[in-house]
Amino acid sequence: MTAWIPPPGTAGDGSLVRTGLPIAREDSRDCPVAVAVKSRPWIQADPEPPRRREELQGFTLKPLMDTLDLIEHQRLTVAQAIEELRRTRGTFDREGRSPAHPGLVEWTAAAVPRYLAARTAEEAGRAARTHPVRDEWVVGRTLRSPDRRGATRYEQTAWGRRYLSSDGSVRELWLLSFGAVKKERSDSELAAAAHTVAFGIPSTARYGKPYRPVKGLPAARMNRPRQVRIVGVGCGDGSSAVLLDWDLEEVGRRYTEHAVPALGRAVDGTTHVPGSSCVDCKALGGCTALHEAPGLLALLPGRPRPRRSVSASDLRTHDECPARFHLTRQLKLRSSRPESAAILRGRAVDAWLNERHAALPLRGCRHAAGPEDPGDWSAGGHVLTGDEARTGARMIAEHAALCPLDGLGPSERVRVQPQLTCYDPELDVVVIATPDLLHTRAGGWIWRETKTTGNHLREGRSLMRTYPQLALAVLMMASGVLGGDTRRSRIELEMLYPDDGGLEELDPGLPSIVDEARTVIAEMAGPWLRDTSYAPNPGRRCGDCEALDWCRPGREHLATPPAPLR
Repeated sequence: MTAWIPPPGTAGDGSLVRTGLPIAREDSRDCPVAVAVKSRPWIQADPEPPRRREELQGFTLKPLMDTLDLIEHQRLTVAQAIEELRRTRGTFDREGRSPAHPGLVEWTAAAVPRYLAARTAEEAGRAARTHPVRDEWVVGRTLRSPDRRGATRYEQTAWGRRYLSSDGSVRELWLLSFGAVKKERSDSELAAAAHTVAFGIPSTARYGKPYRPVKGLPAARMNRPRQVRIVGVGCGDGSSAVLLDWDLEEVGRRYTEHAVPALGRAVDGTTHVPGSSCVDCKALGGCTALHEAPGLLALLPGRPRPRRSVSASDLRTHDECPARFHLTRQLKLRSSRPESAAILRGRAVDAWLNERHAALPLRGCRHAAGPEDPGDWSAGGHVLTGDEARTGARMIAEHAALCPLDGLGPSERVRVQPQLTCYDPELDVVVIATPDLLHTRAGGWIWRETKTTGNHLREGRSLMRTYPQLALAVLMMASGVLGGDTRRSRIELEMLYPDDGGLEELDPGLPSIVDEARTVIAEMAGPWLRDTSYAPNPGRRCGDCEALDWCRPGREHLATPPAPLR
């Protein structure tokens, strides 16, 4: 193995390596270089950017964790803690804290009793009850001399809520998720969590320094447990599940088998994968894999803010309702209510086409069979039955005549739902798009977006205003994000209806098309770029809003009877 070398655009000391559960997870969407740099807290961007913070709390679970701390560690009642949450908007009068959005306060106030009820339910009937523990469990290892990575200190942490039995024989870690309990966690993540819980020493964090062990604790809190339990809890619906319940022998075996290789790969990462990781990446300034596109959003810089990412879906959602954008797109809060039949049908059709387009050897869809039973089929985990299934099957059949892979030469490149990323250094914004399909043709790139709908396009309505992702596609392609000959490149919109299909086309090489795209994106991105409060915009879309449960203005709007016609 070769030594890990800090990437260009960074400087500092790499002797401290600290890993948490997100690093152990090995998410394919993460950039290996960004992960490796993140695991070294003493390596910073060079030059180091000024510290900035948003006006609203951006860590979804922070107000919930602080409210639970008041209940579990400071012995406030649930009512008292929630009153403090509301009074301070989640800052709890701590200096330098950004207040939470009113919607996040509402979500947190509802999540607190759900979490506590899940704790009570899991504890019922157990012989060994567990009690809250404030100090973090940290596995630390100090080396006498630097290893091949240049590290002299390794630390492993596991973020969550910690519990311990009275005699210290059982330790528990509760892992929180926003909606329902997250049961599908990787073997490496669970093994790393169990190892940290089993062998971690109660420690306190010190800014810019290694963790420091807590001294003077009772033996029950310092000794290794005999049993380790990891419990998942869904803060959106109160669901919970025991994810593992292992003795120390099992912990050691699983950790060696799953976590050690994963953590090694994570801290040694040298591959660049531009995407959402770019937002927090300390190596962005020296990254040659990220495509820079100054002026991409056609806007002048506003007040300096932390680096952000944005997509066409973000801009469309913010344009409809800033509060909905903040709660669902930034904080990732979604109602547990099922999605509409049309949305589920669209997801199933997209998944079916993606699976077919990604199949090897490469072939088109003209002669491919559709669902064997049009009235009952699934794709990508989305199950359709009855009329929606039959409608979706007809849409798949309509696609056959429009499939761009039919007749495509064997030397052409095909990418199914790739993530494309541009960086606008003037705004310090990472722009992300995920086309349904990309492929080369005669030296150019074809960017295909596919939409399933029951309504035909309105005649005379601008295509890019109807579907802003097309406008963003034009600007990204015109900036050269894909390379190739722009004069031979196209943006295509495939429309699939229950009994019809159509194809629209945009030329990113035409100045008039690029100018219209700039206008469309600038009109949407301008308000997004300047917004710091994300106020609600009650209206006709409130009824199907994923954030309605935590939006008081939206609920009041729906409860208000319409004014009588005059």
